[in-house]
Amino acid sequence: MKKSLGFTLVEVLVVAAITGIISTFMILNFQRSRVDLNESGAVVIADLRAAQSKALASTKHDSGSGSKIRCGYGVHYVNPTSYSIYTGPDASSNTCSSLNRNLDGGDTTVVTKTFSSDKVEFKAVFSDIFWEPPNPDTYINNSSADASITITIGKKGGICPQDCKIINVSTSGKIE
Repeated sequence: MKKSLGFTLVEVLVVAAITGIISTFMILNFQRSRVDLNESGAVVIADLRAAQSKALASTKHDSGSGSKIRCGYGVHYVNPTSYSIYTGPDASSNTCSSLNRNLDGGDTTVVTKTFSSDKVEFKAVFSDIFWEPPNPDTYINNSSADASITITIGKKGGICPQDCKIINVSTSGKIE
């Protein structure tokens, strides 16, 4: 009778394969959490630019009474995980230059967006950002004075700056 001491080559290869598979899943999962933050930031930037472009193009919006040119488009903070894109009132029945450029009763919410990942949130409340045609003029909290606003997106429970993405919007129209 032969007594076996040690492991066979097949046993060592099976353990190595299992270890490799588990390691691969852990690395991919770690990388995916970082991508969620970058992806969420890219979506918010795209939505900001889309609202800005709609204002620049004087895009019509139908709020139930027919498609009409609006006094502008804006982005409004709703809660830590969502924001809305809204239009100003109908430009044909309002003097756009005298309106309140924050989301109020005369405005129409076009869409409310929620982050695709439940691990991502806004780290602070931000003021409304509104673009008014035809230039478009950029208003932050109803003011077009030379200023900028910072929107911080981060992982829930994360610590900034390493777990956050910063988006800057200025009244010059620059979004970065």
